[in-house]
Amino acid sequence: MLSLDGMITVAEAARRLGRSLEQVRRYLREGKLKGQRIGGQWFVEEASLQTQGRLLSKELIDEIDQLREEIRRKHGTFDVVDLVRKSREGH
Repeated sequence: MLSLDGMITVAEAARRLGRSLEQVRRYLREGKLKGQRIGGQWFVEEASLQTQGRLLSKELIDEIDQLREEIRRKHGTFDVVDLVRKSREGH
């Protein structure tokens, strides 16, 4: 008998990682996430998701948040569209 203990759906993995369904399927095909294809549907090993989630979400997002805050403190807030427009006008 087939057991899906410790496995979650691609949709659940995508939700937890904050990624698209296709991105999670790509991770599975590339071996970045461990999983199993049963019939036409992928299932993700939850333990693999935890490792990938930390690499993609926690550490990277923390670093991005720190950099954003540093930029805000140094430069304040600004309108990106306005900056692009000014650079195109030669200001």
